[in-house]
Amino acid sequence: MNTTALFSTQGYLYFPHFYADHELAEIESILLHFHNQWIKEHQDEYEKRLINSHSITSSSFISERERLALFQFITQAKLREVIGGIFPEKALFLNTQLFFDPYNPVQKNYWHRDIQYTGMSLAEQKESIKTQQVIHFRIPFRAEEGIELIAGTHREWDLQEEEDTRLCLNGKTPSDPLARGKQIKLNRGDLLVFSANMIHRGLYGNNRLAFDLIFCDDHPHFRSFIDSNNHPSSAEKQQLNHTDLFL
Repeated sequence: MNTTALFSTQGYLYFPHFYADHELAEIESILLHFHNQWIKEHQDEYEKRLINSHSITSSSFISERERLALFQFITQAKLREVIGGIFPEKALFLNTQLFFDPYNPVQKNYWHRDIQYTGMSLAEQKESIKTQQVIHFRIPFRAEEGIELIAGTHREWDLQEEEDTRLCLNGKTPSDPLARGKQIKLNRGDLLVFSANMIHRGLYGNNRLAFDLIFCDDHPHFRSFIDSNNHPSSAEKQQLNHTDLFL
């Protein structure tokens, strides 16, 4: 089964050793610098619950040179090849996220679909996942416990126990185990591609540091969520070999 058919069926793809260590060195340095500054600025929120930051390409914590390096990393050929095999039509760069462990070592993780935070009703969510795609490309910089996900749920709705668990219904909590959950452990340099619409949860531990590049269908609904400040300027585009992923 080719990658397009495999992703369509299961909602994720795993590529071990996708990046060589030297391909990650500059980006890791940029992200660590960003992360240290972000922690200083968001210490209260971090200590309360936060497990990720976002919008790195528009952050004041990175320089113009670092910003361009991130765009060059995002548009490299082998990543675009994977993107092209998943999106039937044009894909758009949506945002970046950096995932780390919670400040509180006993903080529990949680099953979710990203779409549940959009303000859509359950009925709207059920319809939306059938046709619309938001996809994470996760790049771990350290060996970590990875993600637990339920394959196929990027297009199919929850079983009753899964919905109860995810939405805290009927005595269930979002950190409860689910029978269909599948753990995918990650190592430095791996690439995990997964649909944000599917039921999933991050697994904490090992001082994780994972960089997510997020892409979506070129659809008016998604364009309304895109902050153009996260995309390269006209001048920056002239320094990139490929700009088709941007506004």
